[in-house]
Amino acid sequence: MSIMKNLPNRKEADRPSMIVAGARNEENNSELAAKIFSQFRSDFRYHEFVLGCLNCGECTTGCPAARFYDFSPREMLQIAMSDDPQVLLDAMQEKIWACCQCYTCNMRCRFGNDIAGIISVMRELAVKNGLESTKEVLKPASRSLLKVMTHGTQVSPDMIQPDFFVDWDPKAVSKSSELAVLRKAIPIDVLQVTDSSWEVSMQTALELAQIYEESGVLDMLRALDPDLVEMIVDIISDWKEEFEEMKEKYVIKGDASK
Repeated sequence: MSIMKNLPNRKEADRPSMIVAGARNEENNSELAAKIFSQFRSDFRYHEFVLGCLNCGECTTGCPAARFYDFSPREMLQIAMSDDPQVLLDAMQEKIWACCQCYTCNMRCRFGNDIAGIISVMRELAVKNGLESTKEVLKPASRSLLKVMTHGTQVSPDMIQPDFFVDWDPKAVSKSSELAVLRKAIPIDVLQVTDSSWEVSMQTALELAQIYEESGVLDMLRALDPDLVEMIVDIISDWKEEFEEMKEKYVIKGDASK
């Protein structure tokens, strides 16, 4: 996916200004790369997740994303170990989003690296710094994110179908056709349904919202999609008012404990 735009035709006399603009963009890009690199290396998780590399390639041989995309966990680990800020920034444009966070690479790594974890750190920084490429990559996820952050749930099982996941392997496709049977085989009480998801109470949703606020998740998202955050905040505000009204209505006067 390319995020490059075709530049309009310019007159001969405009060329010097284009060169100056290009130099400024390169300077700004270098500043951004240095800023993100500093944030990356100062994150306490970096020293816990990145321990070294034997270049054995075991992490990549078991990686499902490596089968379909230009992606390699070993390359991501080596990028994390690189002292070049620009190399890190380049990888954060698209490569970090190919990882499916299955943690297979972690289980295979002989050095004990947390490769999936360090990719998560890169993703956090991409969101926190509002990278344009990150905005493009995550734009289709806004609707699901809105549902998760306001209702505490995402999709019902029957919404996950091969038509929406073109890179599924044949086994996954066959399993989706037997979803109702497989659902009944789950030993715990999940109502054995496939067409609905769990209803989350308003109190639980508000508790989740408080976590988003105090942990800085909303501030991070604000740099990425301010309109989405505004919708989330509006919904949460309405729920807070409704919840307070419910408390006043059902609490017995003189005995708040009930």
